[in-house]
Amino acid sequence: MTDDTVTWRYRAFPDLGVSLTEVGAQGWHLLDGDFHLPVVALRATALERNLELMRDYCARHDVLIAPHAKTTMSPALVERQLAGGAWGITVANVQQARIFIAAGVRRLLIANPVVGPADLAYLAARRRADPDLDVLLLVDSVEAVSVLADRARDDSAGLRPQPVLVELGYAGGRGGVRSIDDGVRVARAVGDADGLELVGVAGFEGLVPGADLVERRRNAAEFLEWSASVVSELVDRGLLSAQGALVSFGGSSYFDLVVARFREAWSGGRVEVVLRSGCYLTHDHGLYERTSPFVGHDPAPLPALEVWAEVLSRPEPGLAILGAGRRDVSTDADLPQPCAIRRDGRTWPAEGLQVTAVNDQHAMVSVPEDVSLEVGDLVCLGISHPCTTFDKWRLIPVVTDTYEVIDAVRTYF
Repeated sequence: MTDDTVTWRYRAFPDLGVSLTEVGAQGWHLLDGDFHLPVVALRATALERNLELMRDYCARHDVLIAPHAKTTMSPALVERQLAGGAWGITVANVQQARIFIAAGVRRLLIANPVVGPADLAYLAARRRADPDLDVLLLVDSVEAVSVLADRARDDSAGLRPQPVLVELGYAGGRGGVRSIDDGVRVARAVGDADGLELVGVAGFEGLVPGADLVERRRNAAEFLEWSASVVSELVDRGLLSAQGALVSFGGSSYFDLVVARFREAWSGGRVEVVLRSGCYLTHDHGLYERTSPFVGHDPAPLPALEVWAEVLSRPEPGLAILGAGRRDVSTDADLPQPCAIRRDGRTWPAEGLQVTAVNDQHAMVSVPEDVSLEVGDLVCLGISHPCTTFDKWRLIPVVTDTYEVIDAVRTYF
């Protein structure tokens, strides 16, 4: 998936018809006139730091990770995660799975029920073509089990049983059974179905509600405690193995709580804990800078993703207009955070600047009287929640700390 040619179709990049594999050999500099702005960038040293942090954390705590690839939708970045020891990857749906299967990924967890005819037909065809392909599916109802079982009878003759995890949820949340009895009922339906195999449970604690981080962490811990009771019940009833069952939770904010409950405090046999954090790879300047368990770690995680924009106008005192908006940078969790100013090849911290509003193509920035900011200056925007910046860019330059372009990665949203 590296046979593309870089042309005007990839915004911001020079239109020179360069092969994607040759981007790093062009001697381009991101901020000195080679690229059109606004432009996104991935900092290579931050990516490596964050990969090492998660790799070492998983090894230290004896857990596995299947990073959620919907964060980046980039086979090149997923390849780095797998090379760094990832057990597999997570995707949200079959459309995402198709991309990574085409890229050569052999183990995927689809973190939602799959019920569509085209989706199930595709998975059955891929499993027939590649019997070693390992795709794990979630179910949270007897009806979803019935759909999978019907398809297994029709399409899975001669194949290994389809591995399935019971999805656990909480009141007001998204998918997942809401009671132990429902969990038992769904697990029993899987066990009774030909062609399916119950291999564990999964859930997602990352969106638990709460007034502040302390309350959200407490609620996440309570959900995981309840989830542990479901696992124990399934083991006690003989529906799930006490040895080697998969227990998969873990967004990018509370994965330490998953480790604490299912590795450090677990006494019900040896389960395999599979984290599904995705945003650890790039960290950020906002949401995960506040909530990641790695914050305060030594070494600390580094924000790897940023967007640079030009100052287009200083229309009135205290106000600057940047040429980047909702089409360019995440705004769903927090507004972008000005991090640096660049002028004439010199860069310094953007102290006192604050984005106050954005529209499609512009950001309004409050500028203190004592801060020098001129038309044509470049401003680095730190982002919050990297997922929704990645999905705005099809090709992202990878840069050194001094902004030499050394690579580029495709996204497939």
